[in-house]
Amino acid sequence: MIHSLQNWWSLAGVDLNYADQPTALLAEEPATPVVETPPPAAVTEQAVEKVMAPVAEEVLPTDHEAFVAWLANDNGLIEANWSRNRVAPQGVLEPEVMVISAMPEKSQNSGLQLFNPQNQTLLDKMLSAIGCDSEQRYLATIAVSASIDGRIDEQHWSSLNKRMLHHIGLVRPKRVICFGDLASKIIFGEDLLSARKNKQFINHSSSKTEAIVTFHPRILIERPLFKAEAWKDLQMLTRISAS
Repeated sequence: MIHSLQNWWSLAGVDLNYADQPTALLAEEPATPVVETPPPAAVTEQAVEKVMAPVAEEVLPTDHEAFVAWLANDNGLIEANWSRNRVAPQGVLEPEVMVISAMPEKSQNSGLQLFNPQNQTLLDKMLSAIGCDSEQRYLATIAVSASIDGRIDEQHWSSLNKRMLHHIGLVRPKRVICFGDLASKIIFGEDLLSARKNKQFINHSSSKTEAIVTFHPRILIERPLFKAEAWKDLQMLTRISAS
C-alpha cells in the first residue's frame, strides 16, 4: 500500500521541487510564449544601373571622295564590329534619285552587294517607271556592312542618322527613296507604315530634299501584292521628266 502510494506520488511529481504557486495536476500545460524574432532588416541591394558605353562620335570627312574612302577603310566605324566586308555607294553626284537602304545584301557566294541581282532588276524597273535611268541615280546603304542578325542596335541610330544626312549633303540629290522599315526608323524616326503616308523632306547641310519611304524590292518580290502600294509611293515624288 505504502509502496503503491509512493509510486503514485512519484508519478504525480510530489517528490519534485515546485514553484510556490499551486498548480492543478491535470491542467493543460501553459503554452510556452513564443518570442517572435524580428525579421532581419531587408538587405536592399543597390540596383546596378546598366551603363551604356558611350558611342564615339564619328569625325566625318567633308569631301565626297574622302568620305567614301573613309567608309571603306576606317577601323572606328560602327560596322567594324560586325564584319570586315564593306560595300561602297555607287552612282553620280547631284543625281535625280538617291536610293537608300539600311544594309547591303548578302550574295550567294557570301559576299556583299548593295542589292542582289534579282532585287537590283526590280529596282531598275521602279526607277525607270519614274523616268530615272542608270546615269541619274546614286545607291547607298546607311551601314556599309551587314550585321549577323540583320539588325542595328538602337544606340547607334543617332550616329548613323548623322552620318547619312552628311552623306546626302555631299551627294546633293534631287529626290530620295528610302527602302524598308529599319532605314525609315533611322532616317525619319518613324516605322515604314507611318512614314509611307506622306511625302517626307530631308533637311541636310546643303538643302531640303523631297523623299519617300516604301517597301524594299526584296519584300515586293516576296509579296507581289505590295507592288501596287509601292507604285503609289513612287507617284508622290515629283516626276523626273517634269523637272
